[in-house]
Amino acid sequence: MAPLALGAAAYAQEALPDAATSAWSTSEHAKLRLIAGPTLPSGKQRIGVEIIMSPGYKTYWRSPGQFGVPPNFDWTGSTNIGGLDVRWPVPERFQDSAGYSIGYVGEVVIPVSVQPVDPTRPVMVVLKLEYAVCEKICIPAQGEASLWLEPGVTAVASPRLESFEAKVPVPVKPGPHKEKASIIEAKLDDTVVDPGLKLILQVPTEGKVEDIFVEGPGMWSFGKPRLTPQPDGTILAQIRINDRPKGATGLIPLIFTMPGLPKAVETRLELDIPAAKP
Repeated sequence: MAPLALGAAAYAQEALPDAATSAWSTSEHAKLRLIAGPTLPSGKQRIGVEIIMSPGYKTYWRSPGQFGVPPNFDWTGSTNIGGLDVRWPVPERFQDSAGYSIGYVGEVVIPVSVQPVDPTRPVMVVLKLEYAVCEKICIPAQGEASLWLEPGVTAVASPRLESFEAKVPVPVKPGPHKEKASIIEAKLDDTVVDPGLKLILQVPTEGKVEDIFVEGPGMWSFGKPRLTPQPDGTILAQIRINDRPKGATGLIPLIFTMPGLPKAVETRLELDIPAAKP
């Protein structure tokens, strides 16, 4: 097995005694662990799944793009857990000769909110994670980690977890917003030969949209957006539909994730998409 090389910043983070953590689970070119954060006022426990990779390696987002393998979380060994909410930091797009994929380079902490069944009892979080790390080729990776969380105990603050929680896109409803980028119009783009989506974006002063990641139920695949500033200050976004599930038509729920400034945003809406042309 090749040794896992880490940067100085990663070593510095690892050395900080800022929060309860699990042991590292190491595989080729990557390792993972669980980090605990302070309990939320609602009683939910905050944890993070930290993955550190060798220099030049990346792993994938929940929707990996044209190529890649999304992480597979297995929490079945956990106790006193009534629900889990995995919250994804905004990813980036990787381009290569064959297309693109979406994910994280070098390191990521994926925040998770844990709802205990009984808040007066301890929680044991047990994770088995199947994922992939890639440089020029992808290597399957597996990791196992567990973390004991006592009830009513406020964990030490975790700057490592909090820095990635700040990168989770904020939900924004369609329509104009003064301080956040937003989708003010969405429809099929009938101005091009290939089927696609046409969005009109409103961006606050000094703000910007860097990319748009689109997700649909099942085997939908969308291209990289073409972003064109308009005279009225809006942005026209045209996004090709690369592939769709067979027979998919009607109102389709879509998720739009938009990295940018002042904050990455996520918008959910339904579009009426007709059947694909034969």
